[in-house]
Amino acid sequence: MPQFTIAFDGTDDDVRDDAEGLQQHLHRDSELRGLTSNRIRPPRPDEQGGIADAVQYAAELGPLVIGPLCVWLEARLRRGGVSLELRRPDGTELRISGDSTTDTAELLNQVEDFLAE
Repeated sequence: MPQFTIAFDGTDDDVRDDAEGLQQHLHRDSELRGLTSNRIRPPRPDEQGGIADAVQYAAELGPLVIGPLCVWLEARLRRGGVSLELRRPDGTELRISGDSTTDTAELLNQVEDFLAE
């Protein structure tokens, strides 16, 4: 099944926190509940287990995800910077990053346009 992937940049702890936080946020939406998942990267040498490093969802859910994702992204920007990569099922990628709420409008427009195509 073709999937969208939202992957995060940063330290392992930041990546895990962002991936798990976004997946939990999407899970709160009744239309998305149970339809998104975390991608778990394999453990590195000397690690006990992998970490969540991305959120994945079926391509058909694209329009349903735009609103909740933008709400989460805006809230995340209020707490500090965010850097992520969105990947469409065809492999097309969009990398975005912002450091504060002054970046919110531009980033949200980029995300909405990318996911709506």
